[in-house]
Amino acid sequence: MVTRLHISRNKNSSNCESHEIGKLKLHFASKAYASWSKRDSTFVKGCVFLNDEMYQSTKLWKLMAAQNSLPDFVSQLQRINGFFSVVRAIENSIFLAVDRVRSLPLFYGIRDANVFASDDARWIQQQLQDQEIDQDSVAEFLLTRCVSGCDTLFRSVKQVPAGGIVTISSTPEGAHSELTRYFEFGHSKLSSEPLQKLFAQADACLMSVFKRLISFASGRTIVVPLSGGLDSRLIILMLRRIGYDNAVAFAYGRKEHRESRTSKKMARKMGFTWEFVEYSNSLWRRSYESPEWQAYSAFADGLSSTPHLQDWPAVWELKREGRIPDESIFVPGLIPATTHSIHKSQDQWLTMPVVSADQVAEEICDRYFTLQDWSACHEILQPAMCGKIKRVLQLPPTMHPEQAFEAFGNWWLNTVFSNFLVNSVRAYEFWGYEWWLPLCDAEAIQFWSTLPLHLQLEKRFELPYVRRLEKVTTGKAPEWNTSDPSLAPILIRILNMLHLRDLARRVHARSEYDRHHFRWYGLLSKRDYMRSFHGKETINTYIANQTLRKISPNYAIPEGLDFLKRD
Repeated sequence: MVTRLHISRNKNSSNCESHEIGKLKLHFASKAYASWSKRDSTFVKGCVFLNDEMYQSTKLWKLMAAQNSLPDFVSQLQRINGFFSVVRAIENSIFLAVDRVRSLPLFYGIRDANVFASDDARWIQQQLQDQEIDQDSVAEFLLTRCVSGCDTLFRSVKQVPAGGIVTISSTPEGAHSELTRYFEFGHSKLSSEPLQKLFAQADACLMSVFKRLISFASGRTIVVPLSGGLDSRLIILMLRRIGYDNAVAFAYGRKEHRESRTSKKMARKMGFTWEFVEYSNSLWRRSYESPEWQAYSAFADGLSSTPHLQDWPAVWELKREGRIPDESIFVPGLIPATTHSIHKSQDQWLTMPVVSADQVAEEICDRYFTLQDWSACHEILQPAMCGKIKRVLQLPPTMHPEQAFEAFGNWWLNTVFSNFLVNSVRAYEFWGYEWWLPLCDAEAIQFWSTLPLHLQLEKRFELPYVRRLEKVTTGKAPEWNTSDPSLAPILIRILNMLHLRDLARRVHARSEYDRHHFRWYGLLSKRDYMRSFHGKETINTYIANQTLRKISPNYAIPEGLDFLKRD
């Protein structure tokens, strides 16, 4: 593959860089989060820890440049802990790798014998001159808000999945790619320790995790998006516990909402500055119609995910008004743990000697392909969606119930969590900020994976742990969400109890335009919202629809998946 080690480098006014190593064409268009370190045939970006020593920039490059084979790469990537992308060309092979949660995406494509790699999926598409939409990926995107596996919305443009190494090899027939997983979420060694012992283990784990965060922050202001939930609360509790005072908490939405009130109480209880950005329909409309949103959307979608919009206007306001320092580090509470409840259909798995791949795939479809009502095309589309799920997860025809539960969780973690939720850090990068994800630290992931399955469901471990941590850290009773005065949630619960779920959804949808905490339905006029939203749809349904239209303006969304065209 590598015929020479000469590197040609071009840099344009938008800070994009292009490199060429034989048949390998590289293009880097990163907006923030450190720059790429490059020399010879190795390119790296990010920051990692190895034996508690921090590696970034040239030091990280030297670490990766020492790996000369796929086994070497697998072994090293399993040892390091952090957030990174790496491209390395060796003789007739090219290695592309991302970290365990795909926090710094990497894309690639092959045309004839040429290999193209970039952190900009659109550049790959342009080089390949690819206009062929992947129909299955479109359906998956419109129903889940992201694309799984190595696929993107375009057939020839590929992505490196979380915890993956893509090896592209040169042969007489051309270049061929192969995916190796150096990491997969799993629960092979579940702990049998009592709850109090697990609490002590969590304490030790999180102290190590947050010491690494403090090393990376190096005295800079840590900014925490603080909701009323557990994950962000865990972040500020650990910052207080470890004694890092240079921190700011912020929230956004409706001032009178219970989450805003709880966020403010928690920040003040911890002694941290609290900033608030009030969301309104008019703010969302101005933001969404701005040139900045158009640029952010193209920067963040990677042709494989809807751009994450929740934090984006708030960060813009905080930056514009100078309420946070330019060198701040954003630290969101993203935690890669399987916290979903078990449905009745999954309860049956526990009584079965084996579970089929079809059963797992169908359950994933029922649980996660839910952005809109696709009953009109369900019979035609479900076999294709289930087939893709089985390919991405590499499911055997049958498996033990424990394996089935693990596969079910892995789909969510490797797809929705890594490709959509973790991709939310693009909202910080776009405005020029770095970030860190302490709860996605490799040691933290390892701890979450050892928890007994019953403790992973519905936050049965995290809830009592955070309550205990808050009392120990502050010496006061925990703060929890106060009740919302609206009658809509009560009416919805009553309708659900009467098995009038569809009616409950419609009541909920009608109340959301004006009362949703984030007010983000202001992206549409109220008339358009009432015409198109009937209960199953969310803001991500709309964003997925509009993102696809921008990516491929001439593409006709398949009948049954374009909810905006329904009467």
